[in-house]
Amino acid sequence: MFARLRDFFRSHRRKFIVTGVVIGGTFIAIKYAQRKLIEFQERQAREFFEKTRRLQHFESTERTCNKVIIGMGAELYAAIIRECSTDVLLEKLRQNPPNKLELWEEMKIVAFTRLTTFIYASSMLVIALRVQLNLLGGYLYRDITTEKKQISEGLKEHYLSLIRHFIHEGGLSELVRVIRSKVLIIMKPLELTKRFCLADIEQLFWTLQMAINSDVGDPNAKMATYLMPPQVPEYNTVGPLLEKMYSETLDLLESDDASSVCSNNICRGFSLAVDAIAESLGETLALTQQHASSTKITQKYEGGDDAAGKTHSILNINGVEMALAKIIPIVSGLTSKGFDESTRPQNLATSLITFFVVDEKSKVFGANVYETFTSS
Repeated sequence: MFARLRDFFRSHRRKFIVTGVVIGGTFIAIKYAQRKLIEFQERQAREFFEKTRRLQHFESTERTCNKVIIGMGAELYAAIIRECSTDVLLEKLRQNPPNKLELWEEMKIVAFTRLTTFIYASSMLVIALRVQLNLLGGYLYRDITTEKKQISEGLKEHYLSLIRHFIHEGGLSELVRVIRSKVLIIMKPLELTKRFCLADIEQLFWTLQMAINSDVGDPNAKMATYLMPPQVPEYNTVGPLLEKMYSETLDLLESDDASSVCSNNICRGFSLAVDAIAESLGETLALTQQHASSTKITQKYEGGDDAAGKTHSILNINGVEMALAKIIPIVSGLTSKGFDESTRPQNLATSLITFFVVDEKSKVFGANVYETFTSS
């Protein structure tokens, strides 16, 4: 019997070997596939965890960024109002001086300079803080994932303090100077009696924007020269990393993406300004019509012309024209108060900052900065 089995195995040896190899290979392949599947699942889980952690960190960075923008927006507007104050001019005008025309001409320049500066400076501040906070967020996230402590509290504080150059160390003053020079060129020839409709005001703002953007100090293309100091201050408590972050910040602020976002914000900012002027014009003219209507009704009951009591036609704000001298107080009033989140409806300053914070292009730009520096 054993001889038969031996002969059987001997005669079918090749088949047994092939079968063994096939079975063994299948077993190894299954084990290999199982191991690869487990590795794939673990890798997927790690990637999911990494994306979740990165998303949570980015959302936290965004919340911090928005709070910082709001806080510094109020500080920026206070600085602009100091740079372009109308208080002295208004006080002199109340005294009805002999040089009243000259004061109104200066009031015209200051009012339009301040409004234009509000729009440009708001956009530039939002872009600068988005760059800084998201770049810093990227570095901090890499510290977390690599378990290395590159970013110290001192380095963080010194890096974020660079934006003070814009508000307190000459950047804003230079921006006001550039804008005022263009406002003088565009506005000085315009007589106070010249009448404007809303379309004319839009065209005036567009002309101002083009004149500013064509200057050698174009704030769109050269944001960094206004926002950041000419060189990074030297601190004994921080190493060369601050210089590297400063250089990276300059590159981002001078990029085409930053310029595109800033230009888009400025265009929308002027649109918001025109809307606010239209609203103020509507309120002013509505009060005027209400007063005129009341006068006509009084005249009717006192025996005046019956036709005077007829209902006035609905006001078409787009067709209304108003002298520049009457538009100046409206423009000045739009920027006479700083940022105030609690006001309802929001004033122009609050609307500008709020709009630029939630603008989709601005948010995408910030997200791209964060993504770049978390994966570097």
